[in-house]
Amino acid sequence: MGAQPATLVAALADPDRGWDAIVIGEYERASYGGQDALMAPLLEHYAVQLWMPEGRVRFDFGAEDHEQMMLALGFQSKREIIRTKIRVRTAMTTQTREQGRYLGGRPPYGYRLADAGPHPNKAHAAWGRRAHRLEPDQATAPVVAWMFAQRLAGHSVARITRALSDVGIPCPSAADPRRNPHRSGAAWTLSTVAAILANPRYTGRQVWNRQRTDCDLVDRPIPGWGTGFNGGTCLSAG
Repeated sequence: MGAQPATLVAALADPDRGWDAIVIGEYERASYGGQDALMAPLLEHYAVQLWMPEGRVRFDFGAEDHEQMMLALGFQSKREIIRTKIRVRTAMTTQTREQGRYLGGRPPYGYRLADAGPHPNKAHAAWGRRAHRLEPDQATAPVVAWMFAQRLAGHSVARITRALSDVGIPCPSAADPRRNPHRSGAAWTLSTVAAILANPRYTGRQVWNRQRTDCDLVDRPIPGWGTGFNGGTCLSAG
């Protein structure tokens, strides 16, 4: 559930909220799976009406046919989300493996984005969008090559980290502070060096979606209403 629906739900208990009904324009954006069965008692408790075009009438929280319709629409929405997710991942995999396209995201340390001509999609090209590719960055690419050479020579990650800091080579966040305002950029760390050495991109392999994010709906308590509301929690596995 996004920020705006969550704010709407949080305002249910406010007697001065200024509204007494919720109108759903698209069921795909309103529910997921069996979430409606948990939200219905909450709306009924606070006397909030629910309207949606599929029902053509006000949703009756006590009517079995209305409940079945909401459940069917919720699971149809879940089905569409899963289908879209599979299609997008399949298309991105094909573009990466067969076309060698760069699919976006932050370029790894040692690389920079370079123009690769008009966008392969004619519509995007007509809008003036360009394709991009990765190129070695002249300032930081030699640092990456040196790190791999030191590792192949048998030096530990800790020794490489100390050597980089002692020589005064800027760490990734210091080399690009504009994109890393949340980091201090003080010095190299073991985790930073280990992540660079473990990234297969530096050995010539095309990599995408290294960190996969799945959204799982879990019960989250609402003040004054126990634990009967499904809130969205993103679980990252990468």
